[in-house]
Amino acid sequence: MRPLSLIACLICLATPALSDLPLACDGEAPEWHLTLAGPVAQFDFVRKNDFEVPQSNTAEGRDWPKAYTLISEFDTAIVLIDEASCEVGGQTWPITAHILTQRGQQPILLTGCCTVAE
Repeated sequence: MRPLSLIACLICLATPALSDLPLACDGEAPEWHLTLAGPVAQFDFVRKNDFEVPQSNTAEGRDWPKAYTLISEFDTAIVLIDEASCEVGGQTWPITAHILTQRGQQPILLTGCCTVAE
């Protein structure tokens, strides 16, 4: 391997993937908010819940999309994020989010946008 190629590879490996960074996500109609940081998440839809994130997966052979499983004492959710820009509240965000959750026995699909959390 040429020295320049080796250096480029090492830089890529040292830079965390965007999908591995903490995310702040929002949606509207209906309004919801999600903060996702490693093994924990906080999801505010109807009520605020703290979740464990026991599993995350990336599409086979790709970097995106990424799926997260969220589990709390009373609720669950599946979060799918993709590196595609979207708009919420008149602002453009770099990541699209879809959340499949439930209210009682009623499945609910929410859509919104995410950015890297500060």
